[in-house]
Amino acid sequence: MTHIFIETGKRTTSEYVFCKAILTHWGIPPESYSIQTVGGKDNLPNALPLFRDNTLQGGKNIILFDADTESNGGGYTARLNEIRQILDEADIESEIFLFPNNSDDGDFETMLEQLVQAERHAPMLGCYRDYELCLPSPYLKPNRKGRLHTYISSMPMPPKQRKVLGQGEWQFENTEYWNLDDAYLNPLKEFVGKHIATP
Repeated sequence: MTHIFIETGKRTTSEYVFCKAILTHWGIPPESYSIQTVGGKDNLPNALPLFRDNTLQGGKNIILFDADTESNGGGYTARLNEIRQILDEADIESEIFLFPNNSDDGDFETMLEQLVQAERHAPMLGCYRDYELCLPSPYLKPNRKGRLHTYISSMPMPPKQRKVLGQGEWQFENTEYWNLDDAYLNPLKEFVGKHIATP
């Protein structure tokens, strides 16, 4: 089995739910993988026993973390080197993919921004951009996660679905809201296809 280690600390986050949704969308059987939450990049060393145990059982490990940016101490190259150093010092093997696309600075939300149905929901997105532009100091502009939560929570949906938005259930499988076939996901799709064995 392949263990997928993601940066979030809970299963009730959009990151966790997205990973499950995209693997299902690509036809990856759930019995071929297990998603493990790490609880932040700085907590990776504490998760290493899970890597080791899975390797001893003949499994494979992959990491899906944020590349981040220089402004928060990261950036694709810096974060990749940091993770590799942690793994090398512990003599742990794992393949690594850094959001948004395994080459650029950014994060999970950077990737999600590429998947919104922007043309379909241009009126909402345009209105939201106007709101951000007119928001004066000292008010803080929403971060990417805030923007994306506003995007999905603005959509018409049954009350039952709306109720679980705060648990990361952002309706990723709904093509009205997201495009999981966008070419921006090709690097992730290729990585997953290469490193998750299917029956």
